[in-house]
Amino acid sequence: MSQSVDDPPIEEAGDKAAAGSAEAEQPPQARQDKEEKPLSEEDALRALHSKGESEDEAERAEAARAAAIAASVMERLNADPFGMRIGTVALFNDAVSFGGGMNFGDGARRTGQPTARISERRIARWTVGHLPLPRFDEALRILVERRLLILALPPGGRKATGVNLLVKAVRGQAVAGQMDGEQAAGGQEAGGGCHEVLDASVLRDGQWRPPEQDSGYLLVLDDTTPGLTPHLIDEQWIDDLTACLNEHGSYLVVLTGPPRGALMEAERSGQVLTTLGGLDLVRLIERRVHDREPTPEESAGLRLRLIEAGALELLREDTRPRTALHLATVIRERADLAARVKELRDPTGRVHDWFSRHRTPEAMCFALAAAALEDATYLTVSDAAAQLYELLTPAAEAPPDLRFRERIGSDHPWIDVSVEPGGTPGDVAPRVRYLHPLVRQAVLGYAWTYLDGQRSAFLDWIRLLVAHPDIGVRARASVAAGVIAWSDYDHALHRFLRPWARHGSVVVRQSAATALDVVGGHPDLAEAVWLLLEAWVAEQDTAAQRRQGLTAAAVLGGGLGAAQPRRAVKALHVLLDGEDWGTLLPAGLALFRLMERGRVTEVLTALVEWSAPRDGSPMVTKALAAFVYLAAQPAIQPSVRTSAQTATQPSAQRAGEADGRSRFSSMPLLLAGAEEHRSQLIELWARALDRRPAQQPALETLRAYLDVHAERDGTAYRNVRDIVLAVAARSGRHRERLQYHLDDWARAAGRRDHPAARLLAELGRSSYANGRT
Repeated sequence: MSQSVDDPPIEEAGDKAAAGSAEAEQPPQARQDKEEKPLSEEDALRALHSKGESEDEAERAEAARAAAIAASVMERLNADPFGMRIGTVALFNDAVSFGGGMNFGDGARRTGQPTARISERRIARWTVGHLPLPRFDEALRILVERRLLILALPPGGRKATGVNLLVKAVRGQAVAGQMDGEQAAGGQEAGGGCHEVLDASVLRDGQWRPPEQDSGYLLVLDDTTPGLTPHLIDEQWIDDLTACLNEHGSYLVVLTGPPRGALMEAERSGQVLTTLGGLDLVRLIERRVHDREPTPEESAGLRLRLIEAGALELLREDTRPRTALHLATVIRERADLAARVKELRDPTGRVHDWFSRHRTPEAMCFALAAAALEDATYLTVSDAAAQLYELLTPAAEAPPDLRFRERIGSDHPWIDVSVEPGGTPGDVAPRVRYLHPLVRQAVLGYAWTYLDGQRSAFLDWIRLLVAHPDIGVRARASVAAGVIAWSDYDHALHRFLRPWARHGSVVVRQSAATALDVVGGHPDLAEAVWLLLEAWVAEQDTAAQRRQGLTAAAVLGGGLGAAQPRRAVKALHVLLDGEDWGTLLPAGLALFRLMERGRVTEVLTALVEWSAPRDGSPMVTKALAAFVYLAAQPAIQPSVRTSAQTATQPSAQRAGEADGRSRFSSMPLLLAGAEEHRSQLIELWARALDRRPAQQPALETLRAYLDVHAERDGTAYRNVRDIVLAVAARSGRHRERLQYHLDDWARAAGRRDHPAARLLAELGRSSYANGRT
């Protein structure tokens, strides 16, 4: 049987989340049957002005919190470090070139030989101008004395270190034996040379005869090296191989990632080093640029040039020595350093390079989880990575032995796992972040575009995350969904954006709205998203179309709407101007989010226009009801405000936060900014107080202004007084109505100094009371 157009054409995200985490508390899910028919006016107004009594209140609150978290995540994505922005990075143009490692033995690999001699030209490449790490001499001493050294280090400069250690050890032996420049027996050059071990199986049992005596050998060992893995290296293997090397007068440096398995125990041997100290990349550049130690003046000048070009930020994100050496070459050749830094900060090539070398599900899953949930805690990211792993691999009887934390240093040098300095008190859980803010974009785009056979599982995983019990997970996953939609907007629209937008759950629709807001942030896709939203708000014939319209309202209240506020309020007018009163609350929420983003003038101007007829038409009623709703909403909390919102908030509110006061944390936004929007607020308050059904909630909001805010804040009292006196000066029954209610509120308070009593007295004394304007 074909599916009805009214049914959401995706699997229930909430059900899938329950299957993935049966014991976890699920997010509140709205029942679809509640929205299968349009709401009545009475029900819509009750939902709009409810103070937590509505069954959907918790769901709406969670959706609002998720939107705030997503906004903070998107702010990091939209950052503009040194001219790089979302949508301007040249992602996935299929013209990517990336350098490999040392590639010492390319010729020997083709011949099938177990070892290959490293040419003098390649040795010079890695030894000339080499800057030793702080513990280099210690490592050299161990190698010379013990013949075998294991460097369990993350990638990034370890090959250069290994080659330099071997060269110094071999040449030191030659000098000690007084054989430098002579020929040894057998026709070999004195002192041997440096070789790369290509077939690790010859070392598997620890019994090895080096092909050339008095030589140095380098082995790069990882989990994919055939014949030997780091898990097999134990103390016995180290002892056996050390004896063989001593017997044949040779040296071996093994390069592997941070220790795992038996290698962790083997650290006690003294021949396993897990750190050599940090390399000063700026000093490395100085040495390569000047071929000597620079003077203090030269060092200061070079550092200033690196700062101006954004190179220090690049080196923070990419700690590989070869990146620093490349910058040094650019400087020596007098090329455009800033332009080259910008090219290098494009993460595309590095992401392609990484995926070409890391094809195991374990490595890919953590990279994708870190990209989807960046800045979440480590346990949250690792759980999501394990969940993706289960979707990508066949079911096993026992849980997989996934130890992501042990592999971060070796597999993910671009990821930082640390406690955020200066974070929220009590938040001691380490968080996962990419060092480069645009890498997560590149990783998600690559996975969606290139991992063809895994795309469906990837999408299933994203669906699980957007229905996760943790609000932060849902928000971050929604942003990730928008990022992957940049790769192919039309494909994403039909695969998940439209189905989510039609879903019966506010939570899932909020995820769709967040994703679409991210898509609209791409300059090439903004107009396509606008056209989609404008079509959705105009289509309200079926339940699925009405839900699409509600999703569109959430998007219009986000960054896309804030960028074009007049177009946004026009689309919200189309949504409100239908027969369904169920659009009132979503439109009100969207209008308030626009105000939070600094678009107060545009919102109030629209409400004045919509309520201009002053009749009993549904549009006028909706406009005034929306205004009263907005008038009661508190200003956004500073803890979730983005920097852009801080810059556009009312000046009085900024001043209050600057001097340490918190009075605006709960004061309604329109009350805090009343002075800046005085004429529009007076007009809207007069209309709301003069027309049912907005009149009663308007009076309740005005009383709350006096009872709660004006009671403890002089600015709030002055703002209320200015509005009340101006409204009372108008013709009609405004003055009489206000006097009646002020008197009633003052009597209920029982205090002559209550704001209602003070305002009543001012109303009686003012010239407005005598009818003079």
